[in-house]
Amino acid sequence: MKRSAFWFSSWMLVGCGAASTQPAVSIDGAIPVDAGTTDSAIVTGAGDTAQPGSTSCPQIAGRLTLYAIAPPASLDWSTPNKLLNSVVASATKGDMLTASAQAKLAHEIGHMNEELDCGEFSIPLTGQTGGGNEWESAASGFGIVLQETAGTLQEFPSQEHDDTITDIQLRQTSGLVTRISFDVNAAMCQRIKTFHDEYVQKSAYVHYGSLDRARRFEGAGCATFGAGIIDVSGLLRRSVYSPVWARSVLVGSARFSDFLGPGYYAYGSDLVAPDGTGKSLFWPKGVAVPASSSSAVILTSAVLDAWTGSEDMPFAVAGLPSALATQIPFSLYDPELMAEWAEKVWAEADSKGSASALGALWTANIVDHAHEIVYDAHCVQPQTIAFEADNDDLFKDADAP
Repeated sequence: MKRSAFWFSSWMLVGCGAASTQPAVSIDGAIPVDAGTTDSAIVTGAGDTAQPGSTSCPQIAGRLTLYAIAPPASLDWSTPNKLLNSVVASATKGDMLTASAQAKLAHEIGHMNEELDCGEFSIPLTGQTGGGNEWESAASGFGIVLQETAGTLQEFPSQEHDDTITDIQLRQTSGLVTRISFDVNAAMCQRIKTFHDEYVQKSAYVHYGSLDRARRFEGAGCATFGAGIIDVSGLLRRSVYSPVWARSVLVGSARFSDFLGPGYYAYGSDLVAPDGTGKSLFWPKGVAVPASSSSAVILTSAVLDAWTGSEDMPFAVAGLPSALATQIPFSLYDPELMAEWAEKVWAEADSKGSASALGALWTANIVDHAHEIVYDAHCVQPQTIAFEADNDDLFKDADAP
């Protein structure tokens, strides 16, 4: 993401980190399936079925790579204020990395880039990013995360585009990036390229927001955009990778305001979080989140020493379930979790020759000094449902009833 003052960037976690106290999930997020390791049958993606009578897989046509960049220093998600303090420390370490030419961009809260190398369906090195007007919510506490800011894609010609290319090159030399790669067939390449092109055509990228879902063309944050590509492709099932890659939290109403603003934050599809019983809590679809426009929530204030508490007052929203009377559900994909997961998979695959995780079989590779995990997914057929034909639950497959 773009770096403004790190006091603001600590809260601008839109898709590049999120607040949660949930424990890390092991690499085996689901029962593993040896998909892509045989040419004996076509393996179906999250939204498709095998073609009748198919007896062989399509040829490998290209490779999709997600570049997972962990923050320079691990972030503490236990309370909002501890998160702030850990981002300050991470920003300081990020400055050291750029000063020593181990990276070009500090990425103090982490980041994710994407690239598809597949002939006519190729997508150049890119990534959803944004920010710059965070100061508008500087007195709104967690509202600085809930607001939407101006976004762009790092593939567009600009200084940031050039810096992104240099950053990945330097990080591969220093080992400060983890590559998550998929060998794919031509139909998969076309599906991914079609989504990317529609995302650009609809200008979804101008919306850089933590509440947005990429496949619905609402916009996204950096890791949410990367996870969205996996979602629409069907390479991995969302119900399997979301519990591993996503952070979730319930945020009390006293932890945010919309100081001197219109008094609300626009609805986004990722206002959802697990309730701890195997179900999810949803903010009412299409309903804005109320927030006081007359009271300030100053960063580092005592109310931000917890995510919820007795200070939280009921929202003026009719029909809210009791669990959401005073708090909102919030989830997004975190590059730190994704990088940590990939490094665990790499260590096992490097030691044992392969590793099963998220329903796939991975092998270990090294590109320059960067670890890479590779899923031979050329037998996986692309998801075929419409991009926006989506399940509201982020923790279920898009095509789940």
